[in-house]
Amino acid sequence: MKNKNIFNTRYFELTGCIHNHSEHSFDSHVKLSKIIRSAKKCELDYITINDHKTFEAKNDEAVKNEKDLIVIVGAEINDPEKNNHLLVFNTDKILIGKEVEEYTKFYSETKAISFVAHPFEKRSSKLFRKYIWTDKENDSFDGIEIWNYLSEWIGKLNPKLNGLFLVLFPSLFIRKPHREALDYWDELNKAGRRKSAIGSVDAHSQRIKKFKLKLEFLTHKTMFKVIHTNVLIPEKDHLDDKNILKALKNGNSYIVNYKVGNPYDFYAGIAASKDKSAIFGQEIKLTENMNFYFRLPKIARVKLYRNGKKLASKLDEKGSFEIKQKGNYRLEIYRLGYGWIFTNNIYVV
Repeated sequence: MKNKNIFNTRYFELTGCIHNHSEHSFDSHVKLSKIIRSAKKCELDYITINDHKTFEAKNDEAVKNEKDLIVIVGAEINDPEKNNHLLVFNTDKILIGKEVEEYTKFYSETKAISFVAHPFEKRSSKLFRKYIWTDKENDSFDGIEIWNYLSEWIGKLNPKLNGLFLVLFPSLFIRKPHREALDYWDELNKAGRRKSAIGSVDAHSQRIKKFKLKLEFLTHKTMFKVIHTNVLIPEKDHLDDKNILKALKNGNSYIVNYKVGNPYDFYAGIAASKDKSAIFGQEIKLTENMNFYFRLPKIARVKLYRNGKKLASKLDEKGSFEIKQKGNYRLEIYRLGYGWIFTNNIYVV
């Protein structure tokens, strides 16, 4: 956790990993106590647990007794065809065997918080199926996973050609979000629906057993070192699951690949003066002398997007872009050929 002063407003910045599976999920064997230990070793402030179709993690003693790490328990659900995966929080209801229109509407009306999981997946091998978001007209959710570690990794896996390399060096292959996911997110925001973006790990931990040898890979600890979603919470607010979910829902956050670099003094936002400023997820009225400012710990390629279209680009560690039009503004930041930081939108009205 860090304290940051952005345009004379003080925030707590918490870093965390979203979308984790535990032994309470049918496709994972890892105890929650081990996941929590790994999260602490990786200096995370929060994690979310999204086991398939169950909130059983809420009853786990490791969660009940945890005092230092904020553990947010949600669930992951899907339709009968195993598509349209949705991460749900702030609810105690699991809908099983329903179509996507029904469960997204239900969670929206009951004020749950939900995020579309891995909406666009690609596969290099026919051995692995895709789990995609098919209902593109549906907007009854709060945000979208624009970057999913496991989804990108599996998308590049072809066991006969590169299987060993992906198993031994998995994080080298996590390069950037799918452009299709970014475009889908941008189109929703351009239409005025204001959906936030999150990054996730989708950690299960995998095992290979052969000739009495056991290899465990894609562990939670490995994945906790890569894609984080960092949230900004006003210093006056409590640091708890409620305010973290609120920040994620509102887009007061950004996605960062820690393998590329620690964003320890990164900040960005739009300002016209000390009294007129906004950070990610916020709205600001268009005025004269307005700029989108940024500061980075290292030189990187910073790209400014408005309504999903790239407007400008700079190779620098600090600077600004002039804002002359209304629209939804966000940054994509790249370093060494890898995606590094992806911010949520700031809405200039």
